[in-house]
Amino acid sequence: MNETNKLLQEELEKISFSEIAMKNPSADAVTTDLNLYDGRNTQFGYADIVWKSDKPEIVSPSGFVMCPPSEQTVTLTATFTYQDKSDLKGEKIFQVTVLPSADSNTTPKLDTNKIRIFVAGDSTACNYPHEGKNNRFPQTGWGQVFGEMFNDEIIVVNCARSGRSSKSFLTEENYLFICDNIQKGDYLFIQFAHNDCKYEDLQRYTSPNDNSYQECIYKFINTARNVGAYPVLCTSITRNLPLDTTLVPYGNALKEIGRTENIPLIDLYELTHSRLNTGIQNFYMRLEPRDKRFIHNPEFTHSQYYEKGSIDNTHLNINGAYEIAKMVSEELKKLNHPLAEYLI
Repeated sequence: MNETNKLLQEELEKISFSEIAMKNPSADAVTTDLNLYDGRNTQFGYADIVWKSDKPEIVSPSGFVMCPPSEQTVTLTATFTYQDKSDLKGEKIFQVTVLPSADSNTTPKLDTNKIRIFVAGDSTACNYPHEGKNNRFPQTGWGQVFGEMFNDEIIVVNCARSGRSSKSFLTEENYLFICDNIQKGDYLFIQFAHNDCKYEDLQRYTSPNDNSYQECIYKFINTARNVGAYPVLCTSITRNLPLDTTLVPYGNALKEIGRTENIPLIDLYELTHSRLNTGIQNFYMRLEPRDKRFIHNPEFTHSQYYEKGSIDNTHLNINGAYEIAKMVSEELKKLNHPLAEYLI
């Protein structure tokens, strides 16, 4: 084993269950959702993480925990790939024991008596940890807070993951989780483009020009329609770069699909890009060290951004996430969409 791999293994061994525990007291007594984060700062730079569960019907690759009728052991495998070292790969394995819930045999995430909204998307929509050693507060995806827009008849199952394109998402466990759980009467919100346009990465790149983007989007649409669920299309939020038009062709392709297939579409790109000069730029992850906007949030003082700040024109802070979630809600009302009646 060379020195780099030795250091890698030592670092992986130091990662404890407490990083993913959230409200669970130990790996031997899991009853609520886990923080299966999709990225982490390491001594080798930033690592992208893909999780695999040997029992996804009990613990999903997004960290949703569905308590079984009897105690079950689940193996969770995290595969680390490093953005600055493409030849480096690591693996961390956790074994957890999921206990029956005192309240029910499943978490509300999979409560089939409620209408579920599944969200498939990227880092602008996904969940971020706001506690523990990987605390990224105030970074927040709009899908993370979208459920707060609805009454208790709706459950939002946010399967969006950082770094995914419409192409790469289809190859992962989170897509299989949606396929296995979405059912008649549910909804699937679809938002991809930010990573589809990365032409240097063939694992993620798609293009509206050769229809590879559209082909991927249709797979999501058919995933919903094949079981009697309803797709909803969302163009991607803009970057905080007024002159950047990279996302426009993807939005135009998505709008054409919406028109052709008579699928509701929420044009988040237009809604956000048109407001870049009217204050919405404050909703991105551009933070001063000890940023005064969040200094009174107890989560912020323990965040990795507290001392160093952030210069990020793509991802949302918590204020931005709520703003986008409200935009989506308002557009549902304007569309007279069936989900509008459940909005608070």
